[in-house]
Amino acid sequence: MTSWTINKGCLSDEIAVQIQGITGDFCTSECSLFKACPTDVPMGVTASPMCALQDASSGAKYCALICSPGGSQCGEATCKSISGVGICTYDD
Repeated sequence: MTSWTINKGCLSDEIAVQIQGITGDFCTSECSLFKACPTDVPMGVTASPMCALQDASSGAKYCALICSPGGSQCGEATCKSISGVGICTYDD
């Protein structure tokens, strides 16, 4: 993934992700110990890109923009709280 994108049209190496229990979605790519998440976040975003999500069925790990719940670090997206941490998602 060359950059973070909004949910309207993911890049060819991204998938659209919706996390169970929170509203909204975002585009992301796989990550691992050897494949870091991109750091070129959208304009206005100060949330931290992290390899923080894992698919329960496949075990694949994915990038997410981690934020402080209720904060304004997500630019056009909003910071949704899940398990005490925040994840930037784009509302439909």
